[in-house]
This record gives sequence, C-alpha cells and structure tokens, in this order.
Amino acid sequence: MTPLATFLDRLVLQYHRRELLNSDPLEFMTRYPDPYDQEVVGLIAALLAYGNVVQIRRSVSSALERMALLAERPADFAGQMESPAFRKKAEREFQSWVHRFNTGADLLKLLGLLSRSWSTYGTLGAHFTKNLAPADKDISGALNLLIADWSAWSGGASATPGLRFFLTAPASGSCCKRWCMFLRWMGRSDSIDPGLWTQGSALCTTFPAGRFLAPHQLIMPMDTHVSRISRYLRLTERKATDWKTALEVTSALRGADPQDPVRYDFALSRLGILDVCTGKYLAEICKNCQIRPVCHVGSGKNPVKRKKFGELTS
Repeated sequence: MTPLATFLDRLVLQYHRRELLNSDPLEFMTRYPDPYDQEVVGLIAALLAYGNVVQIRRSVSSALERMALLAERPADFAGQMESPAFRKKAEREFQSWVHRFNTGADLLKLLGLLSRSWSTYGTLGAHFTKNLAPADKDISGALNLLIADWSAWSGGASATPGLRFFLTAPASGSCCKRWCMFLRWMGRSDSIDPGLWTQGSALCTTFPAGRFLAPHQLIMPMDTHVSRISRYLRLTERKATDWKTALEVTSALRGADPQDPVRYDFALSRLGILDVCTGKYLAEICKNCQIRPVCHVGSGKNPVKRKKFGELTS
C-alpha cells in the first residue's frame, strides 16, 4: 500500500459515512427504495448539483414535491413525459420553478429525454452501457455517446441554453462533474453509493448482455473542493477544473486503488463542503487532519490563499 493510500483510507473511515449524507444531494436517492425511482431522482439531484448546497437541496426538494402532485412516484412522472396531455399538466406545475441557470421547462425537457431512453432501451443504464464495453478503460466514450443522443433528440444547437447546460460531455473539455458524480452513484455499491448499474444490480437485467458499469471505469467528479484538495495532495498541478484534470486526478488515485479510484470522492469532498479544510494552514485544524502527512498545505510550509466555499461546479 502506498503512503497516499494509507492516509486516504483513514480519511474514508472518518468521512465516508451515511450520517453525512445530509450534506450531499445523493441523500435524495436514499428516500426511494425502487431502483427506477432512484434513477430518476439521482439524475435530477446530480444535474442540479451546482451552486450553493442549501440552494441545491431547496431546488431538488421543490422539484420532487411538484412531481408528487401529478404522479405517485418519480418513475411514474418521468414515464409519462412523452404524453402530450401529461406534459401540459407538468408544464403548468413547473412554470414557476427555477434553479439558477435552469427553468422548469429545462428540467421537464431533461425528464423527457430520460423517458425516451426508457421507452427505447428500458432504463438509462441500458442506454449508457450499450456503448460501454467491459474492456473500456473509463466512461469517456459512453458518456460522449449518451450526450450526443440526447443532444440530437433535443434539437442540437437549437436546444435552450439551460438544457445544454445539463448536457455536458467530455468531448467539450468540461470536467462533467455532475455526470461523473451521477455515474459514481450508479457505478459503485457500498454504504454510500447505491450502484444501480453495477454487475448483478436490479437494473442490470435491462442492459445488453455482459454490460454493466464497473468502479474502475469511473472518473473523479471535480468540484471546486476536490480540485483544490487534489492540488494540495499533488494529485495534479493543473488549476483548470476540466476533463484533462479529472483524468489526471483519477489516474493518480488509481495508484492508491486501481479497482475503485473514485471511492475517495465522498470523503475528500466533505473536507470542503463541511468547511473542514480552510485552504490555509491552521494548526488547530490541520494537526487533526488524516491526510496532513501527504498535504503540502497541512505541513505548514506552503500556505495557500483561502477560496470561496459552498460553490459546486458543473
């Protein structure tokens, strides 16, 4: 085991815990036992995960409450989005809903795309994994192809800016943080991540034969917190939060765990989201940090100016 893995594992023991889910949009998925409901709710919660954490929770809660007024379950709501009559009712209900760059119309169009994936392939997981071979190193190609399909279905360049903001792809250079986070939820199965698309999962029966999403294929979700802390740990020297940085950080984490490099994501991101890591050396905080021995800020030798907290990137 490498020194980095030793200290990261200690961090996981401290922060990779279900009682901290209330600080993460993944918590919304845990409210629904049905995997189809979870696929819907997970997509909504992940793609709205930009901006202030309090605002994210408010927007996701509001969307789910409005959906519940028209359908008994999130899956029932999404499944009816291709019905013109139902869509008209949904448009009235979501007319006043907004989350930063996105309107209710954007969110309903997203759910319409999900509904089309369901009617065409059975599940979103089946749509995604049809382009993900077991031999593929990572999710880059499959995500590019899913976004290409959804972009074409939504009119390509004629789609609204808000909808296009949902449809980020590695090919554009974006870090695709929200999609990588969603895929982490789908591709890992433990006390935190549901693993809806993993081998042997309930939804896996809808996938093409031999297809599933494996943990080693996942890419690290790069929000502002993880990007900053990755530099502190020298997982990367790049300051741009883009796809190249996400690949570089994931590659470095494979050195700690080749089969499950993103299992450190939840713990690392808690350091920023819970405001544990201040971005500068503070002895009273840094002395108790599990990763201090491998952090060049925690050593006190290379202080870094504190950045703004509470903001998550796309």
